Amino acid sequence: MWRTRSLLRLSLLCLAVLSRPVVAEPTITWNLSDWPPFHLLPGGQAPATAEQLGEGLMDGFLRLVLRQLPQYRHRFVVLNGPRAEVERKAGLQLCSPTSMRTPERLAQRLFTPALLAGQLQLVLRRERLQEIARGRSSISLRELSARADLHGLVMSQRHYGADLAPWLRPAPDGNVQAMVAPRAGNLLTMLSAGRMDFTLEYPMVVGYHQLGQPAELVSLPIEELGESPVGYFSCNRSDWGRAVISDIDRALRAVAARPEQVLPLYRRWLSEEQFAREAPELRRFLVQRARSGARIE
Repeated sequence: MWRTRSLLRLSLLCLAVLSRPVVAEPTITWNLSDWPPFHLLPGGQAPATAEQLGEGLMDGFLRLVLRQLPQYRHRFVVLNGPRAEVERKAGLQLCSPTSMRTPERLAQRLFTPALLAGQLQLVLRRERLQEIARGRSSISLRELSARADLHGLVMSQRHYGADLAPWLRPAPDGNVQAMVAPRAGNLLTMLSAGRMDFTLEYPMVVGYHQLGQPAELVSLPIEELGESPVGYFSCNRSDWGRAVISDIDRALRAVAARPEQVLPLYRRWLSEEQFAREAPELRRFLVQRARSGARIE
């Protein structure tokens, strides 16, 4: 009798467990960019787990943020900008750790500030430095865009910031044209081959492109630029996205409270001169971000 009752209790317990609704583990799907050295993706493929994130600047920063989000399962995909927008409209809930905020994107996504993006610079071949820069240590894109003897090339689906937009609008008679390119490094390869006179890129991307090779490309600060732009994390503008971006915002503030963990991520990919110039502004941003309340747009 005792054994029968025990078996009955066990059977009832098993039935109770099996009858409980299965609650799916909340998941964030992160869209990464194949953009060295911000992301270093082996073979250009998305990592299977957070532990397999690469050693790029944003890989390291995202790893710090994910430690603050243990309540989620994290999966990763690699989609270019146009494809990601198509997938969002089709219902795929996505977040991105490398977003620039624009009015058009605000209609589709929610944003929270993460890091200073640094300043884009004009990139040209070293052999043309004197001819194009004419002995100056910085350059005016407004003046450069008026020179009919020069030809610049930029990426068509990339946001270069409001300060530079007036000088980058493609025009039939303009000297700056836009093209579709799968990754920023493609334009640097074309520049090295002499297929245009200049492009725009971050100094750390130029440095990574030339690792182990002669430094035939150089970059110059652009005079039209003001303060360093802010890079954002973004998620779909939806009920799901609002809940997730709120948790991400809290995680970003927790990471910002530890600048000693963030600054080395920059130091690895910047020259000593570049790091010395950018570190104070970055530290101020992190301190302010850590002390501010929620910032979601």
